Amino acid sequence: MFFDKKSLFSSIKERKVKKRVVIIGLDGATFDLIEPWVKKGLLPHFATLLEQGAYGRLDSVPNMRSAAAWTSFSTGKNPGKHGIYEFYDFIPSRYEIEFINGGICAEPTLWKLLSDCGKKVIVINVPMTYPAQTVNGILIAGLDAPGPKSKGFCFPPEIITTLEKRFGEYILEPGLTGYIIGGNIKAGIEKLYKELEQKKEIACYFMDNYEWDFFMVVFRSLDAVQHCFWKYMDPTHPQYNPKEAALWGDTILNAYRKIDEAIGEIKKRLDANDLLLIMSDHGFGQKHPASNQLNAWLASKGYLNYHTPSDFITFLKWLYRLMAGITPRKYKEMMAKILPDFRNRIHSRLCFTGINWQATKAYSDTLFPNIRINLKGREAEGIVEPGKEYHELIERIKEDLQDCRDAKTGERIVEEVLLRDEIYHGPYVFKAPDITIRWREDIQISGIKIEKVQLKNVPALTPFIPAEDYRVISGDHRRYGIFIAFGKEVRQVKVEGVNIMDLAPTTLAFLECPVLEDMDGRVIEEIFKHNLKVKQTSISLPSHTNEKADYSEEEVEDIKERLRSLGYLE
Repeated sequence: MFFDKKSLFSSIKERKVKKRVVIIGLDGATFDLIEPWVKKGLLPHFATLLEQGAYGRLDSVPNMRSAAAWTSFSTGKNPGKHGIYEFYDFIPSRYEIEFINGGICAEPTLWKLLSDCGKKVIVINVPMTYPAQTVNGILIAGLDAPGPKSKGFCFPPEIITTLEKRFGEYILEPGLTGYIIGGNIKAGIEKLYKELEQKKEIACYFMDNYEWDFFMVVFRSLDAVQHCFWKYMDPTHPQYNPKEAALWGDTILNAYRKIDEAIGEIKKRLDANDLLLIMSDHGFGQKHPASNQLNAWLASKGYLNYHTPSDFITFLKWLYRLMAGITPRKYKEMMAKILPDFRNRIHSRLCFTGINWQATKAYSDTLFPNIRINLKGREAEGIVEPGKEYHELIERIKEDLQDCRDAKTGERIVEEVLLRDEIYHGPYVFKAPDITIRWREDIQISGIKIEKVQLKNVPALTPFIPAEDYRVISGDHRRYGIFIAFGKEVRQVKVEGVNIMDLAPTTLAFLECPVLEDMDGRVIEEIFKHNLKVKQTSISLPSHTNEKADYSEEEVEDIKERLRSLGYLE
């Protein structure tokens, strides 16, 4: 048999110098938990990375929402360019929402750019990747997919069959909140741990059995467990109960320990020249009710007005509470079959129920810290004139927000008031709320101090949606996630000023692929021992166009239920 030594040695040399990138996404991971647990010796693989690599806080997108954050990560651009702010678009002309998926992203993704550059990619479970793009490799969609059986869930399509034969039914989300609301916390935790273990096994399987230059997996369930179990872990949380803490207080820690094990397994599979990046889309901390109270606060300031509540609306609210929070699951399922659209019609209306739009200048969805102006020509019943009146109103609301006080302590609770034209740029700025609020994260917020004597016909301040009720969802997003870099070419340094949009250009540069000139992120050059040769291009190859997909009515219901269970939807 002919043996070409020159070819053999050339192949070995190429293998030794080949660079690859692995990104581990940890949805909602925070150094506020990681660093203390590292000091206690509870997270050994995190400890090694922090000691030997580069790390620092990772600034999220302004609204700290997962859909926007993961898309900004994957495109290196702000939401004003890629067009995704939430898991849905708000339609002001109808005061309604429309569910979206990653297919509407207006910018090329990192894995598509790498594919166009000839790199082999494997991407697993990144939110806002449905339908799966045609890539040079494998892509398994994330949270915005209706489910593993849905058309377009993965590329190539047959890969899901391979996985389920080897690992059983693919767990897209564990549905933790549903278990908790149903009173079966133990079963929810078991499903959570099973999902984390499955993602680890799938990641290792792909790394071992497929060729790749870029590999990414996102562990989404870390976000879910922090949303649901923060109050069991945090003695300062208003809902903390020592007896419950004794039962469930280690659940979040145990999830981080499973992640730590997964990091160790993935790290063992790296070659000498590989770059490992670990990141989260935002941080985490206590949840408080201030965002839920924004419409009541706006009403107390005269910016929003309600009609006199009708007995029918009161009945609908009572019925919804009964169905969503009290009725046993089997009866809820029976009701859903008899009246499949009943709950969703109520659900989409209750947020704005009773608002007198002809006397309302500003309003909120009462889910997230944002305010919209009831603008004439944009909103269905807008009354605020564009131009001078609009800008003057924005400034008045901004001043009032800056003096917004805590209901118990009287301290100011607003860190910053962000106007959309100041924080976003690009052709899709119009989709953003007019005002985004950053609550303070250095104090414990009990809620907004509202002068009730000024309120008229305002609904009760207590949230009535279990999946967004701060008594159920006890943890919430914070501004800063985590960034860790590890590899032969990485310096041991603590870095500052790293943004979630920086990872895409950094990955492209490390793999010697062109970086788009209009990316808002930068190459994080300070983490490397040697300067990277950054190649820029002003255009991307035409093959970056996203594959779009419309949800069927049944798929919309599946998505709604999942987002409600995660606290992302009212």
